[in-house]
Amino acid sequence: MGAFTRVMEFVGTVLPVGLLAIVIMAVGVDVAGRNLFSYPVFGTSEIAVLAFVWLVWLGAIGAASRNELLGIHYFVERLPGRFTSPIVLITVDLLTTLIALGTLYAAIMQIRTARFTVFTSINVPKWVMSVALAISMAFIAILFLLRAGRGLKDLRSSGR
Repeated sequence: MGAFTRVMEFVGTVLPVGLLAIVIMAVGVDVAGRNLFSYPVFGTSEIAVLAFVWLVWLGAIGAASRNELLGIHYFVERLPGRFTSPIVLITVDLLTTLIALGTLYAAIMQIRTARFTVFTSINVPKWVMSVALAISMAFIAILFLLRAGRGLKDLRSSGR
């Protein structure tokens, strides 16, 4: 799992930092162009939107890898002790995997149906936003499936 962890760290942490820099630069250039020079810079708002969408979805990978996603685990961990058994946590990981796979399927369907629309000023197809969602959900599904497998392995080794 070492290589997968390193890839997740890069995709979920390093890339979002770079994308944040792009968002800040694009918005800054657009604001400066409009306010200082009375001349908007063509396409900067669309570049900022694309970078922000990718930032959010790739950042979700990083949050999931650090167990910082606000989701089912957040609520399960606050239940009384008898409800946080390893079986419940494994079930939660498997349910999260299924949800991520369902969302991955929806993203793929969005890519298939949005292939004819483009951002007009930068001529980039709009489906590239759904690609970020698909990548995010694929990584998250793999991560939670691996966590469920690790939980099952720990459960078997403890003899429960």
